[in-house]
Amino acid sequence: MLRRASGFLGVLFLVLAALAVPAAAADLQADIHTFLSSLPADFDTVAGKTLAAKQQSGENVFVLDVREPDEFKAGHIEGAANIPIRTLARSLDKLPADKGMPIAVVCKSGIRAAYSTMTLKLLGYTNVKDVVGGMLAWEKDGYPVVK
Repeated sequence: MLRRASGFLGVLFLVLAALAVPAAAADLQADIHTFLSSLPADFDTVAGKTLAAKQQSGENVFVLDVREPDEFKAGHIEGAANIPIRTLARSLDKLPADKGMPIAVVCKSGIRAAYSTMTLKLLGYTNVKDVVGGMLAWEKDGYPVVK
């Protein structure tokens, strides 16, 4: 009798687990919809022109360069902090304590910066923007680079 009861409980557990999967998938789908439908019109990006103007006006913008150290040394935006993307999660203490402070994230072309921007948004940073086109666009447009 005990064997039959434990077998029944095992089957019941499997059925309940199978029923929970679609519910979890539906929850995930709803969360994804909420996230994607609430994306801002600028898709959390900032043009180099806008960032340069903010820097020139003295606006306090934390520039986060997520490229590797050798890329950073080859040329970066003045005042940028270099925290490579692979170390970002372990280096949150190097970011502004104020999660509402403007942060402009830059990499070579924008891909790593986009991942980093999304990550920081998920961690509660509310004013994070990806620099459009990365350092390639920044340099092409003639903005200053520190070497």
